[in-house]
Amino acid sequence: MFQDQAIGKYATVPGRHHGTASATSRDQSIKLSADETIYSEGEHAFAIYQVEDGAVRIYRLTSNGQRHILSFCGKGEWFGLENGNVRTDFAEAICETRVRPVRANQDAVVSIDLLHIALTNLAKAQCKQLIISEQSALKRLAAFVQEMADRHPEDPEFDMMMSRSDIADYLGLTVETVARSFTKLREKRILRLAGKSQRIVRLLDRDALVALTV
Repeated sequence: MFQDQAIGKYATVPGRHHGTASATSRDQSIKLSADETIYSEGEHAFAIYQVEDGAVRIYRLTSNGQRHILSFCGKGEWFGLENGNVRTDFAEAICETRVRPVRANQDAVVSIDLLHIALTNLAKAQCKQLIISEQSALKRLAAFVQEMADRHPEDPEFDMMMSRSDIADYLGLTVETVARSFTKLREKRILRLAGKSQRIVRLLDRDALVALTV
């Protein structure tokens, strides 16, 4: 599979669903195109990963095949830490992405603060639970935008990178509801959307956004 081939010999992996590894002994980064799979449920968990550029979605599939997004990982964030030796979810690149794998059985993993990674992932899960506990779709979306904005505290404009479908599967809403909620946030002059896919967010009133999440 992709993860063991990529981290093992850093060779190009054939197949449109798997990323290509262009790494040397000095550069262990793996480059992926949008929607390429990093690992899948049921695979052996050989490594953990750090996002160097781009973004990654972590998700599970329900028994009827519905996608349930657990979290989004951006630049500098780690993912792939498992409680056991088998993957319990899927990881995919959202856009053009570069990740750095660290084999779980290498000495290098000792220098990584695994407790910090685990606690960060727990905090993400708790944050998501608070978001989806909101009854109002507008409040869910406002809380999500706030979560993304918190990753860019000094920048009033940022690229969310994920699609409306990604956001819907993360918040437990329909794509149409997400679109309507974005329209309401624009009408309230809380934010402005730009870019070909309307993924670039410019916050116009951060305080008003926070007020919507209370």
